Amino acid sequence: MNILVTLNAAYVPPLKVMLRSLFDNCSEKVEVYLMHSDIKEPELERLSAFVEAYGHALYLLTVDREIFAKAPVNFYYPPEMYYRLIAHTVLPEHVDRILYLDPDILVLNPVEPLYYTELDGYYFAAAAHSKPVIDYINRLRLRTESNKYYNSGVLLINVELLRKEVDIQQIFDYIQKHAHELILPDQDVLNGLFWHKIKPLNEYLYNYDARRYHTYLIATKGRVNLDFVIHNTVILHFCGRQKPWHPNYKYRFGILYKHYQKLVQRTENCQEYELTAEAVRYI
Repeated sequence: MNILVTLNAAYVPPLKVMLRSLFDNCSEKVEVYLMHSDIKEPELERLSAFVEAYGHALYLLTVDREIFAKAPVNFYYPPEMYYRLIAHTVLPEHVDRILYLDPDILVLNPVEPLYYTELDGYYFAAAAHSKPVIDYINRLRLRTESNKYYNSGVLLINVELLRKEVDIQQIFDYIQKHAHELILPDQDVLNGLFWHKIKPLNEYLYNYDARRYHTYLIATKGRVNLDFVIHNTVILHFCGRQKPWHPNYKYRFGILYKHYQKLVQRTENCQEYELTAEAVRYI
């Protein structure tokens, strides 16, 4: 199973939490492809050791930051957010599909049904966080014919088809033309350029917004409750600027995130002990 992540050094700690939850809910060997520009070698070595400790593999894909030098970026939206859109140009030839996951995610149930979703000629499969008024505004703003605005935090990517049909210059040209209109930059590009080639996914299952518990509960007349999430939701996504690793996180699923943080800390403590023991034996 191929997993794609794109991030800078600041997001390595939550990445480990996400990966731990993924490893707990995947019966196959996972090959993690990390697209980055400036994560230092010692950090990469520690991350690789972390992944290998669970029997999986990490592959590094270094991207020149200047490739998106003219694209809109800021503190919350660094250049790495765009990398998922060009992954088909740098991934190895044998990778025909890959699942992109944001680092602010927990995987709660087996991920295989998502990973093996039939793509039917679509470039991507993604979930939209349905908000009718905002969806309508986004449709006008991006000048599309879609009634959905897809979240880019979980993307099943049809790498093989993108290689055949999408030139990377299309993406650069769109960003340059619409640079002053992009609010959620990579997500706007995804929706503005590829809205007609995205297969819809169920947001309750595959991109559950952790902030919207009460909204989902009301919308489904109580069906999508806490028990539903724990037993059915595959991807729990901590969307927005407030993150569960921040102090005083206020939303319902923060305690679940802390559980996985603790599991990661145990693994890292064991790795540090093993390294220390090895050094003592060597001396």
